[in-house]
Amino acid sequence: MNVTFANSFTEGLARAKTVLPSNAGHMPTPFTPVPVADLVHVDPPPPSYWWDGYLPTGALTLFGAHGGTGKSFVALMLGVCIAMGLPLFGVPTRRGTVCYFSGEDSANVLRHRLKWICMALDVSPADLEGRLHILDATAGEPVLFHEHSDGGQRRGATTPSYAVLEAYIEDHGIDVLVVDNASDTIDANENDRARVRAFVRALVQLVKDRAGAVMLLAHVDKATARSAASGSDSYSGSTAWHNSARSRLYLSRDKDGALLLEHQKATFGAMREPLRLMWSDGGVPRVDAPAGGIVQAIAERNQVKTLLKLIHEFTERGESVSTATSGPATPAQLFKHEASVNRRLRTELPRLLRDADRRGLIAREGYRNKQRKEKERWVLTRA
Repeated sequence: MNVTFANSFTEGLARAKTVLPSNAGHMPTPFTPVPVADLVHVDPPPPSYWWDGYLPTGALTLFGAHGGTGKSFVALMLGVCIAMGLPLFGVPTRRGTVCYFSGEDSANVLRHRLKWICMALDVSPADLEGRLHILDATAGEPVLFHEHSDGGQRRGATTPSYAVLEAYIEDHGIDVLVVDNASDTIDANENDRARVRAFVRALVQLVKDRAGAVMLLAHVDKATARSAASGSDSYSGSTAWHNSARSRLYLSRDKDGALLLEHQKATFGAMREPLRLMWSDGGVPRVDAPAGGIVQAIAERNQVKTLLKLIHEFTERGESVSTATSGPATPAQLFKHEASVNRRLRTELPRLLRDADRRGLIAREGYRNKQRKEKERWVLTRA
């Protein structure tokens, strides 16, 4: 800490004490200066994951779905795979010790699922001893964060159950914590941004010292589930749920029972491609085998043709198809009401655009919009 900063910080504390109550105690440092000059010769470590691309270290991943879709089953499968160092749906995991904290499903339900999962993955349950910890909080008190009255004011705080869980995680060296689910473990206004942020930070703090990770399962309401199917955000409540999570997953099920696992937020890297899953005869989700050979080629070609036709039609009408990947003018937003755009094309739109660009079928073109602002759009090439 340099002298100038030390003096400024001391003065800041002195000023703060004039507005804090007398019993505030010792003020911790509110922030830490980040060095930058040494980046000339130092390479900071890249982001790491417990489930490659999906579950980042030192952060919370929000896993949402409509009730009964299968998110708890998938999360328990992930717990087994991390405990054994096995890939899940073909995506690598890093081996670690997992705690599955259940505030929703009882021990009997979890044990039944776990037996099917072990059979499907060819894992001996005995090998999970000490590596996968399942805690049933359904008969006790699953709330980890609540609101309470303090001098007539409502404040958020962790609960005694949180303290017990914290001790358990420390005693057993837990690396990855799965919390099932948000509605059972927070007793506060889920639309209050301050409460949501404090809850998320408290969960991450449980595993932060071990460079661990947290996966928080969350229900979405019917309206959210319907809108998520059309490509919008798939979480209920305050936007703080999205903002506080470093990674966000959404699981949906179509009328035929097939599942789609979408990666809808990735702070530390590129979002993973959607995973199509189906329930096997053994009662365990698995990756849906892609159509092979000429069938796959025809399907792919039809998707590309539909995309190119849409870009052409919009361009002919004087409507620009933006190259932006976020905001109200993205291709996904522009095309979402088009009858020719099915769900599969919506989910694969980013990949199809990248592929069409690489193949020289489309190109980026700069232009000025009606407000004379510099913008960029997709146009068809001569190819």
